[in-house]
Amino acid sequence: MYRLTAIMQQHLRQDLEQYHALFSGRCSGWELEELIFRAIQSDNRAQHHAFWKEAGHDDAADIRVRTNGDVSLLQIKSGSIRAGHLTLSGHRLGRFDGDFQRITQYLNNNSSEIISVPYRKVDDDNGRHHHYRIVYANAEHLTGLRSNRWEQAGAAWEQTNQYGVKFSLRPSMSWQIWWRIPEELLEIGPEIVIG
Repeated sequence: MYRLTAIMQQHLRQDLEQYHALFSGRCSGWELEELIFRAIQSDNRAQHHAFWKEAGHDDAADIRVRTNGDVSLLQIKSGSIRAGHLTLSGHRLGRFDGDFQRITQYLNNNSSEIISVPYRKVDDDNGRHHHYRIVYANAEHLTGLRSNRWEQAGAAWEQTNQYGVKFSLRPSMSWQIWWRIPEELLEIGPEIVIG
């Protein structure tokens, strides 16, 4: 699984400090893509060659990193950690017209690892602090679905795979996929506190 080096993490911290010197709100997902791309490029010693194409809720990898001939496909997400789970919004699958066979096959062929940078704001006697956490999710844990196991839950369709990851399809949001990943499946990296 691809991980940011210590130099990359320091560069990300510096960019987040600059961001919050200008803005009071959270750094959003599409902005995080660019900051993580810049962070990867900052470590010249690592020999990581990054290519970035802003993807948003598209299903293509946001960043491709080539290291010694190996290619890592990365999706960059903000997400949130609550009650022992990381919740992430993913790409929209409306092009499959609600065909669970094709949706399931497509999701099972996912090959992008996820770097999530959940955010929380803390206001205390010392002012406002912005907390970001670097979290890695393995693409393997986001597969293992069966097309006949989707169950309707309100307006959504849900399924939990053998790893305990809950998948939720939201037809009202162009069949956007949401993941609820148990914390024990994640590699949780350092916290970055700004403020």
